[in-house]
Amino acid sequence: MRAKRQSVAWIWNQIGVELPADWECLQFARDPLVGRCAFADRYRYRFELNWRQTPGEPDFKRMMKDYETALAGEWEGIRHVRCRGWPGLTGRRGDEVVSRYGRWFEETGLLVEVVLVHQGERDAALERSVLSTVRAVPPEPSGLQLWRAFGMEMRVPRMYRLGECVVEPGRVGLRFDGPGKPDRWIFRRYGMVDAWLKGDVRQWLAAQCGEPVRGARLKPGAAGGVERLEGIWRPKGLLLRRGAYAAAVWRDSRDGRLYHAICITGKKHRRFHPAEGADLMMRSCPEFLAVPEEPS
Repeated sequence: MRAKRQSVAWIWNQIGVELPADWECLQFARDPLVGRCAFADRYRYRFELNWRQTPGEPDFKRMMKDYETALAGEWEGIRHVRCRGWPGLTGRRGDEVVSRYGRWFEETGLLVEVVLVHQGERDAALERSVLSTVRAVPPEPSGLQLWRAFGMEMRVPRMYRLGECVVEPGRVGLRFDGPGKPDRWIFRRYGMVDAWLKGDVRQWLAAQCGEPVRGARLKPGAAGGVERLEGIWRPKGLLLRRGAYAAAVWRDSRDGRLYHAICITGKKHRRFHPAEGADLMMRSCPEFLAVPEEPS
C-alpha cells in the first residue's frame, strides 16, 4: 500500500509553498530583496525557491530565452513547458531532470523562480502539486507579516527584517529586528527538553529575562499550558532606549518541544506590542515537520 503523502507548509519572505514532508530546508537567505531557499531529500537537492524584488513584471519570453542560452552547455534536450500558469524550461542534467519556472507576484513585487530536480525522469504530477501551492503572502490588514518555518508560525510587523536564523540540533531560533532600537522579536523552539530543563517552564521563563528586564511580572497562565511574563526593557546606559517586554513559553503536548517567544517593542511601534501575551505572535506547528508514513 502506498504511503499517504504529507507536506510541509513553508512561508518565508512573503512567499508560501507546500512541499513533501521529507524535503528538508538546508539553505535559506535573509535578504527580503533577493535570496534563495533550497530543500533536499536524503539523496539530493530537490527544490529551490529564488526571489528578487523588481519594479514591474519582467518580459518572461525574453527571460526564458536568456535562460535557455545560459543553460545550453549544462542541460540536454531543453524544451519549453508551462505548468499551472508558470512558464518554464526543462532538460536533462546528467542523471537528473531539472525544471525551472518563473512568475511575478504583483501583490509583493517579487519575481519568484522555482527549480525542481528529479532523479531519472521528470515527475510532472509532483511539479503540478508543488507549483499549485506557491503563492504570495502579503502583509495582513493589521500590518503583521506571517512567517512559517521550522515548526513555528510567527507574526511580526511588516517593517521588521529577519536579522538572524539559527538552525541547530535541538534548537531553532529566528530574530526579527525593527527599523530602530530597541525593537526586537525572537522566536525559539527547543528539543531534548527532558535532558536540560531543570524545574518547570514557569521558573525557566523567569530565569530568561536577564538584567535588562525591570519589573518582571509573571502573568496568569493561558490555555495550552502557556506561561506569560511582562516587564520593561531597560538596559544600562543613558542613551539606550527602553521598551515594553513580553515573553511566553509553553511545551507542546504533540511533540514535547519547548516554544519560547520574546517581544521587545519601543514606543514608535507600540501598537504592535502583544500586551496580552507574546504567545499571540507565535503558534507551535509540529505538523509542519511531520515524518512521512512508512509504506505498509
